[in-house]
Parts: sequence; structure tokens; C-alpha cells
Amino acid sequence: MPLINQHGEEVALSPTMALDPTESDIASVGNRSLITFAFDSSVDGKAFSAAALLRAEGYSGTLLGVGPVGLDRLAYGFRVGFDVLELTDAEWQLLQSHHLSPFPHHYQPQTRSNQPLKKSA
Repeated sequence: MPLINQHGEEVALSPTMALDPTESDIASVGNRSLITFAFDSSVDGKAFSAAALLRAEGYSGTLLGVGPVGLDRLAYGFRVGFDVLELTDAEWQLLQSHHLSPFPHHYQPQTRSNQPLKKSA
């Protein structure tokens, strides 16, 4: 199963043991340079939340998502902070540019911008 970056290019990485997305914060990841989150199913969103929270807390290492992410959720995965996401072989064959950038405008902030995410009081 190929691992791809936000440009749709195949990436060679060795996934590490996946962390539990419900228990991951900047203190628990320490100084790891690569963190893997596993998606349990195609409707599982915990890993998206964990990635966004880690990026908001300042994590700058590589975030890898493995498991059934799905073509329809690739763009969102990269927007919330994943660097690399896993596709099935069938998804790799079907990958098109609109899967990576389906919308010209976004309503939510991107986690990797120069602007910090705004936190409510």
C-alpha cells in the first residue's frame, strides 16, 4: 500500500507503532520525529483530531496516517496536519488531483499556516 504526500507523490517511510489518537498530546509524544496514527475504519475521525491538536501545540515532526483514510478524506487529512497518508492499491490507481485539493476555498483554518490557530477563551 503506497504512502503519499500532499502532492500525491509516493513517499518511502517505515511506519512506527501507531499511537492511540485519544491519548496523544505534545507531552506524550516527547521528541519523536515520526508519529503514526491508525485509522480504525473509513468513518473514524479521531486521528484527524489528534493531528490537528498536535500541530496546534507546536509539534513539527512527521505525522503519518495509516489504515482506511479514503480518497474523499485525503485533502482534509493534509489540512489538519498529516504529512503522509496511506492509500490502498486500488485507491492509488484511482487517485486524481481533485482528491488532493477538491475545494477552491476553505472555511476552517489550516494547521500549517503562519497564523496561529485561534483559541476561544
